[in-house]
Amino acid sequence: MKNLDKNNLSLRIAYIFESILAMVVLIAVFLGTIDVLRMIWKAYIVEFQTPVQYSQLNDLLGQILLLVIGVELVVMLSLHLPGALIEVLLYAIARKMLLLPKSEGMADVLIGVIAIAGIFAIRKYLVSNDNSNINVTSIHYEECEEGQSCEECEACREKKLQAEKLKH
Repeated sequence: MKNLDKNNLSLRIAYIFESILAMVVLIAVFLGTIDVLRMIWKAYIVEFQTPVQYSQLNDLLGQILLLVIGVELVVMLSLHLPGALIEVLLYAIARKMLLLPKSEGMADVLIGVIAIAGIFAIRKYLVSNDNSNINVTSIHYEECEEGQSCEECEACREKKLQAEKLKH
């Protein structure tokens, strides 16, 4: 809530509501993970004599990708960065392509590949190079030492000072 007007009640309520929704999605992803583990236990441990069929594996991978999309959605709601939205779209398209029925033609696969290529082009040419294309694994700058927050990091403070000097 750094950039928001702290006196605007409706923006504060919207931010809190968005955070609550992100937590609800995170709880649903946790519960879905338990369901995926149960599916794996049944298919690979309990019924180990029966080979896993293509449809079972496809359902399992679809469920896992749905959980990944849920996690990326929480990241998108928390960070408010274009890069986070792009990650959600990439996983959603990949999941859709994975779950295409065998009977469908190659046109749907081609459309999916074109969509993914378009998202990569958007990421490369339209998303700025400030911190708007970071992902969960690179939230902190590489110069930050392990265990340090960005506020404590000397390199991050220097970057902020340089940015302020350029503005003036």
